[in-house]
Amino acid sequence: MKFSKRFRIVTAALGGGIVVASSACTVDSLDRATAPSGFAPSVASLSRGQGQFGTSAATFPDMSQPGTYNVSVDPLTGATLNFGASKLVLPANAICAVGTSSYGADFWNSPCDLQAAKVQITVSVTSTSLGTEVDFSPNLRFAPASNVQLTLSAPQVRVQDAKNWVILYCANGTGTTSGNGSGGSGSGKDGSKCVNEALTDKDLQTFVNYDLQQLTRRIKHFSVYRISDSGWLGQE
Repeated sequence: MKFSKRFRIVTAALGGGIVVASSACTVDSLDRATAPSGFAPSVASLSRGQGQFGTSAATFPDMSQPGTYNVSVDPLTGATLNFGASKLVLPANAICAVGTSSYGADFWNSPCDLQAAKVQITVSVTSTSLGTEVDFSPNLRFAPASNVQLTLSAPQVRVQDAKNWVILYCANGTGTTSGNGSGGSGSGKDGSKCVNEALTDKDLQTFVNYDLQQLTRRIKHFSVYRISDSGWLGQE
């Protein structure tokens, strides 16, 4: 898959299933009836830096400002990559073998051999009118049993805001979308539309944390992701 110069994993909305409450903040979602509770992010899981959600022991560059960064990740121990108020949490043994595992919408839930050697990842961080965008390369997919979480800063999210914020998957960096992210075939295979993957996979619903103004969803691969606010995409 050819990557564009636009940043592809983007701030999106955390809309998706149940409500998770804590004394520190409120996590809400778009679909209380169907979101899998196992993937609803709690305050603890969003801030945890060790255990099943990876270790912060590795030294990574300061990625709090817009720019392009190169990091080395040990897949056997996992990692938490921080981008200011945004983060990617990679558990241990989550990355499928690079270069040999099948890749594409038909394989996101397929078993795979695990990557053992360290992986060089390029991370491009930018700021848009809706929040933070992050572009990861190379193309990777994650073991179906792993729970890789992407949290992105979305300063405009408000409890009073009834907009449908979601993280969309785009087959390229210039795709367009309909209001609910249902463009194209609904699976991102058409190569032009941005798609709400949660429409076909409830594991991938987006959750909104209004107090922290953050958006979180599980991701099953590194590819193009962009923020959508009721069908509108953030502008750089």
